Amino acid sequence: MNSYDVAVVGGGPGGYEAALRAARRGAKVCCIEMGHLGGVCLNVGCIPTKAMLRAGEIAWTLRHAAEFGLSAGEPTVDGPACMKRVAEVVAGLRKGVEGLLKAAAVEVIRGRGRLTAPGRLTVEAKGKSEEIAAKAVILATGARPAKPDFLPWDSGLVWTTDEATTAEDLPESVLIIGGGIIGCEFATLYAELGIPTTLVEMLDRLASTIDEDAAKAISALLKKRKVKVRTGAKVVRVEAAKNRVTAHLEGGEKVQADRALVAVGRIPNTEDLGLEDLGIQRDGRLIKVDERCRTSVAGVYAVGDCAERRQYAHLAGRMGVVAADNAAGRQAADDRTVVPAGIYTHPEVAAVGLSEAEAKKQSGRVRVARFSYRASGMARAYGEADGHVKLVAEEDLGEILGAVVIGPHATDVVQEIALAMRHELTVEELAETIHGHPTFSEGVLEAADAWLGLPMHAVG
Repeated sequence: MNSYDVAVVGGGPGGYEAALRAARRGAKVCCIEMGHLGGVCLNVGCIPTKAMLRAGEIAWTLRHAAEFGLSAGEPTVDGPACMKRVAEVVAGLRKGVEGLLKAAAVEVIRGRGRLTAPGRLTVEAKGKSEEIAAKAVILATGARPAKPDFLPWDSGLVWTTDEATTAEDLPESVLIIGGGIIGCEFATLYAELGIPTTLVEMLDRLASTIDEDAAKAISALLKKRKVKVRTGAKVVRVEAAKNRVTAHLEGGEKVQADRALVAVGRIPNTEDLGLEDLGIQRDGRLIKVDERCRTSVAGVYAVGDCAERRQYAHLAGRMGVVAADNAAGRQAADDRTVVPAGIYTHPEVAAVGLSEAEAKKQSGRVRVARFSYRASGMARAYGEADGHVKLVAEEDLGEILGAVVIGPHATDVVQEIALAMRHELTVEELAETIHGHPTFSEGVLEAADAWLGLPMHAVG
């Protein structure tokens, strides 16, 4: 039986970052993974979708080149070539993760890991099993796409994001079921690539988990890209025949497409891990953890999508670092209250902290300020003025409670606000920080000035 200081189950962002941190703390580490290293994010999530979104952005820009005095016209989209590039981007990064683990002397064990006793695991692969011992175990088993039973999955015409990001070609038309963050990103990229796209969402608005201003902006940008959006609409049946899917909506409407992409959430992978046998507590499907990523059983930690409802790769990575530091004998904690979130539509949408509605409900005395990118020199130069920075702060002390950024590079701009919130800076301290000009991040300064009642380039 091989013995380790730390055994990590899962090689996604939470898992491989935990393995790297523990190894660099001097621990003997193994990482157990039955699929590709890099997890969902690298292989079928964050990275391939961003490569696809970049292709869509270029196609959209070419169509609108005349607005900048350039002649381009309608681009020709080569689906196989586009998806080949996506696969190459993924393969290159996957190789990089493998190299990092090898350089850190992390032993990668291929197979499915399962806890059998405190400090003991079984790894099963190809009909064989291996027993290993570890002083600490970090569970980083991730999540998988939800697959409603009533859909014809065996037809090959109904995809999850796994199939959409690994397909060898692009669909001729697509129906997206689910108008959350993932559904909106795919609607953006397909529409920008010239693919007829219909998006159906059961709730009365898109992206229901984010600030209402941001949801309205997403609806507007999808409409501009000619996405047919159906909110407050429920799919009751889907038929697949002759390379076409037909979705029947409640009320009688029918939608036909070449493919149906289902994006209705992800399910934590917490089954058959031995949790019940060891008495590890769960909250529904999620493994319960504290601010140190400790489970209810000493020596067992859990990170990422199997332990957090907010399924973000960057949050999984941070949790992996916290768990690894504790497993390696150090003291680390994170209350995970300041977690930026991004939607990589065009323009991007990013948020951190509380929404305006949440802040008013929790704090009561809040003030909100906005700066429109219509008054931004950089946004005007880019031709992307349909966006803004919105700050939500406690009225008396100026403590920043939340923010929303809509516009190009919003997912980068919001990091400044996240840093300020993490270190309890006030709106006034943001306003006193010199920002480069011209930049999109000037919008943060301008919003802070407006919050103080001293707007520079905007009224009120």
